[in-house]
Amino acid sequence: MNSRHRMIGGVLAVVLTVPALGGCGTSNREWIGDKYNRTGPDTYRSSKAPQAVASEISRKFKPIDRVDNLATRGSTGGIFLQYPKLVVGVLPTGSGSRITVDTPRRGYSRYHSHVGGVWRSPGSNGWTSSGVASFRGGGPGSGK
Repeated sequence: MNSRHRMIGGVLAVVLTVPALGGCGTSNREWIGDKYNRTGPDTYRSSKAPQAVASEISRKFKPIDRVDNLATRGSTGGIFLQYPKLVVGVLPTGSGSRITVDTPRRGYSRYHSHVGGVWRSPGSNGWTSSGVASFRGGGPGSGK
């Protein structure tokens, strides 16, 4: 391969790599904030039904677990997505959805009546990727 072809190949690789990296580093919280209309602190609104919103979020960020009790609880139910460092609640409101984004402890506490029999209580550092409580390691002399 001559140097001109190598240069074109290198430029093409850079051009193709940059857009692919554009989505890197976007957190669940940031993405939800950009996609849906903010109505309050860590609370958003969508004109779409909860099932559609939860599917959009789940396609973008695969949850550890999902609890959907809309069929059994109707308008008092919701769809709850468990992530290592977040709980996303998608609840029906009017013809659309209210979306909440909480820390693991706050979300677990807020939605305990929905997820308490399914999810374990989070640790001080949320959950591991398998949904087990995650704790931060102690410093020197911890555990003595």
